Amino acid sequence: MRFDEVNWSKLLPYDRGDEDAEFERAFVAHLRVHLLSSNYAAATALLSHNYNVLSLSLRVDICRILYELITTQTLDLTLFGMCTSILARMLRREDKLTVDDFTLDWRKLYDLTRSLAFPKVWHGNHPQRRSKLKSVLDLLCAANRFIPPSAAIEVFQELLPKVQFNSLDWQIINIQMINLFVPTSALPLGSTTAKSAESSPERWLPTVFSLWSFNLRSSGYDAYFLNLVTCLAVEQKGQLKFTNEQIRIAFASGLHFFHLPVTRGAMPLPRNLSSSLTDTSYFYRLPPNSSLPLSEERALTFARFIVYTMNDESPGGTMELFEQLVQMIEPFYHPSNNGSWTSILSRFLRNLSKELLERVTAESDDDCRVPVDMRLTRRMRRRFVLSLRTLAMLLLFSKSEDSISMSHSTLKHLAEVEPDLIFEPLLETLYTAIDSVTETHRMISAMRALAKLATTLSNFALYPEGAQHVAPLLLLTLPGIDVNDPTKTWFALTFIRNLCLNGVVLEELPVIGDMPAPRTSSKASMVSDAAEDPSVDSLPEPDMNQVEWMTRASTAQFETWLDQYLRRIFALVDNLSSSLETSDASSSGDSGLHAMVAQTTEVVLHQCSERYYPMVSRLITDF
Repeated sequence: MRFDEVNWSKLLPYDRGDEDAEFERAFVAHLRVHLLSSNYAAATALLSHNYNVLSLSLRVDICRILYELITTQTLDLTLFGMCTSILARMLRREDKLTVDDFTLDWRKLYDLTRSLAFPKVWHGNHPQRRSKLKSVLDLLCAANRFIPPSAAIEVFQELLPKVQFNSLDWQIINIQMINLFVPTSALPLGSTTAKSAESSPERWLPTVFSLWSFNLRSSGYDAYFLNLVTCLAVEQKGQLKFTNEQIRIAFASGLHFFHLPVTRGAMPLPRNLSSSLTDTSYFYRLPPNSSLPLSEERALTFARFIVYTMNDESPGGTMELFEQLVQMIEPFYHPSNNGSWTSILSRFLRNLSKELLERVTAESDDDCRVPVDMRLTRRMRRRFVLSLRTLAMLLLFSKSEDSISMSHSTLKHLAEVEPDLIFEPLLETLYTAIDSVTETHRMISAMRALAKLATTLSNFALYPEGAQHVAPLLLLTLPGIDVNDPTKTWFALTFIRNLCLNGVVLEELPVIGDMPAPRTSSKASMVSDAAEDPSVDSLPEPDMNQVEWMTRASTAQFETWLDQYLRRIFALVDNLSSSLETSDASSSGDSGLHAMVAQTTEVVLHQCSERYYPMVSRLITDF
């Protein structure tokens, strides 16, 4: 939630009485005066600052007013853009407005979009029309969920006759209209009327895939059709199940987006014809690609389709096809196999992990609307995480900085879903990489990974075994604080700061007795068994007695670490101070590092035990 979206008045420790009602009455009075006097500029200015704190009924009325103002086409370009922007922001807040609160008449917005895309007079006012059309497209992306599902048949009856395969230059615009106006929101729970059954996506989804198969294989058509079926998979909340044939069509189109060498030569269209069909900037009636209704990048769209259609482990389903896809594209993730496909593949991997985490989080809520039999099981999650882990570990030491960052984000998302499958092999790799002296690039990448995963590693409720790795990792990262390598120093300090900000206390704990005997079957063997045997849904709980003993034993290193850390920091500060006095060229970078040193040291001293204060005072005094 953004800072400006918080209703701070509800956080006050006293009763505000009728202050909210009085504010709404004054707000409505001012808004009525502005609307009756046709002073729409003052009305939009009033709405832009106060729409977030209004009651539900008043928000619904304002949405209807703005919708009427936009569709009547009586506003100039500036006011039109302001009204569409305010309405789009109000409709995007799913926690404030739902389809149960109110619906929109799609016909008015369709007529407006049609008039802007197909004007009667083609000359003059091109920039204004394109700007208005861009605002309408942004509004449609937020307003689609308020189009009632019962309107799907009407939309198809309006648009299907306009799809003509003998006119390819106009066909893509009508496909865009279908993508924009076909409602993808789920039917209300318990809807059993004949009209609801007729407008169910199961009735008209075969029509969409039929249109998809009739079109020539090009990235432009694939992008719009895949976006439509992805929105259906996300919005239907498990109420819609795709057939294996439909899933295969979507996977074939998604693979086409990666531009891999194995698929580039199999393009059914000549290069010039394919580019002329997919580059919509040739059609000046619509904005260029960056403003088209497909607001999400293609890698994100394909990733969302995979995650939200993964409802079972049936043969030929999404899970099986995804594992086959991973085996096919795995060589392209190798650090030595770098090319034009590296960026989109790395973003595809990050989006897969992000969407998986969002789905797992949503299905763990008590008010989740997804049927129990359509939710992800523990075994499905583990199979999916194991497939992604293979690709993320390959990308960890890539040649591209962007790909390395994507792999860190992927590992962080996966660690929040199944931490035991990620941290055990990852920490083994990072220990080796950080301890390496000859391979500097591997050490810096490992430092960056630790800085990214520090908050997840120190979440002991999620991963209890992470507590025993805190002290050893802190000692290993000490050589990263190097006066001759600011980049390595920055990531080492970031890792230390993130650990301390997440609540890690630097205090030596007494060790009681000897280390408990390990269990008969180790955790690592159980993990490998779970990976090989898909019938194993969950792992046993970790041996907390052994984890606690090893954690207590590792805390004895905190005093040594704190002493060495402060000595390295003092040497670094001394070097930075002299460089700031003598050099102006690198003053901005050195000043940023100086601020990071001060912030990290402050949080470290806040989190250290009182028994270390005499040592800290002595070191500071000597410095």
